[in-house]
Amino acid sequence: MLFILGVTFIWLYVDGMLWQSAYLVLLIFGIPGVTYFAQTSLRRARSKVIDPGEDIHISVRNLVKIYDWPGRISRQWNSGLHIREHLGLKNEYHSLRDFVNVLWQFGLLLFGIYFTWFFIDSRLWIFLFSFAIYGTILSLWRKVRQYLYFRFADSKTVQYANRIIFWAIPPVILFILFRRMDNTGLVGIVGVIWAFCIAVYISPQYLYEREINIERIKGRFAGLRRSWFRLVKSIPLVGKQRKPFKALRGVSFEIRTGMSGLLGPNGAGKSTLMRIICGILEQSYGSIWINGLDTRIYREELQSLIGFLPQEFGTYENMSSWEFLDYQAILKGITDTTLRNERLEYVLKAVHMYERKDDKIGSFSGGMKQRIGIALILLHLPRILVVDEPTTGLDPRERIRFRNLLVELSRDRIVIFSTHIIEDISSSCSQVVVINKGDLKYFGDPVDMVDMAAGKVWQFHIDRSAFEKVLDKTMVVHHIQDGDKIQVRYLSSGSPYEGAVQVEPNLEDAYLCLLKNMENEGASTCTK
Repeated sequence: MLFILGVTFIWLYVDGMLWQSAYLVLLIFGIPGVTYFAQTSLRRARSKVIDPGEDIHISVRNLVKIYDWPGRISRQWNSGLHIREHLGLKNEYHSLRDFVNVLWQFGLLLFGIYFTWFFIDSRLWIFLFSFAIYGTILSLWRKVRQYLYFRFADSKTVQYANRIIFWAIPPVILFILFRRMDNTGLVGIVGVIWAFCIAVYISPQYLYEREINIERIKGRFAGLRRSWFRLVKSIPLVGKQRKPFKALRGVSFEIRTGMSGLLGPNGAGKSTLMRIICGILEQSYGSIWINGLDTRIYREELQSLIGFLPQEFGTYENMSSWEFLDYQAILKGITDTTLRNERLEYVLKAVHMYERKDDKIGSFSGGMKQRIGIALILLHLPRILVVDEPTTGLDPRERIRFRNLLVELSRDRIVIFSTHIIEDISSSCSQVVVINKGDLKYFGDPVDMVDMAAGKVWQFHIDRSAFEKVLDKTMVVHHIQDGDKIQVRYLSSGSPYEGAVQVEPNLEDAYLCLLKNMENEGASTCTK
């Protein structure tokens, strides 16, 4: 209906074919665009998107996350080339016959040179076409270079020719422009800008291919070189070239109501996984389903079900816990005073901080501040809590209190709990997910995970000299001085040392077993 009214208005009140065409194109693209924007903007979190009486569960299927991946447009643009490569149809120039299909490009280049520098008189067009000629020469030279590299592998002559063509053609073109134009200053400025653009073009490739750390550059003019590379890397699109990094590699598991632990070393992909579940990051491949709803499609609607507590979060130290939570509740849209007071009382009692509601947050210990963080994400009554290493830096007593709090909250919720402390997992989680270098190493019951290390854990005493020379240090779980000898707990499929006895494994042994099995292929380590 809007389209018909728009066309009628254009026909009756807009004069001129050009303006009518312009407004018609604007109408064709504008109505769907505005409609999509309005529908997307009106989407918001809805707590009843899933029946409150229905048990909550999360299904992660073949999840892949690639950082510094080319954008969607670039991937679509290059998809045809990738398909041709898989089909064996890649354009390769290994013989003169391969140039038959591109001979017209060489002819077009010769015509462009003649037309630009010997036919037209307009200085502006000579200036513009000169850049087009330079780009065309480089494009055709890549094809010739591929043929020459194939015929003459590692040829120094081809390498020198490549440098000459890349660097010598711009001065030649500038000399021609100098001869055709009277404005010497303009040609000089163009030359400086051209040289700067070439330097900006090749510098990121130099850093990218050699994986150079700018801050570690030393030698002559090191400070000047570091400043230049920092300038280049700050240029959008051109300077920020990075190799794609796969943080998650086809991770799949299912989590139900209760407390689930997430284990893995630094850089394993734990934080990436949690942020994708929370909708902060978008996965590259795979899917996450919450009670059958795809989080990519229902991202906004599912936000009310999820509460995320990062490892570090900010608070207002000069506010009391009640004032801070009251302010945050207003920001979350809880504007009714009665409802807001009831919600604040509920969350403070849930985290056992109601008696300290009038105390300043700045006076709280680390564990108390973490409890305020939990109270903050409980304000909208989420059914999924994702907590990133909350017990880091807490003393043992505070850590136990906070861990017990999460267990209480997990009775009718899913709590995903990331930590480096094995004891927190073994004493509180009914499920454990182990990730290392983006790969899922284990998912299941912690007790079953311990059984995987059965028969692989040894304990023995050894001399100090033998400890330094004989043992593989990467397989030592821990060691302690015991008189003149060292008592060692060790991972191995067979007896690692004379007098070694098998001992009962624990979760820490099984966790290290999984990591060693991946990092030391072929070593005597644990297998599932």
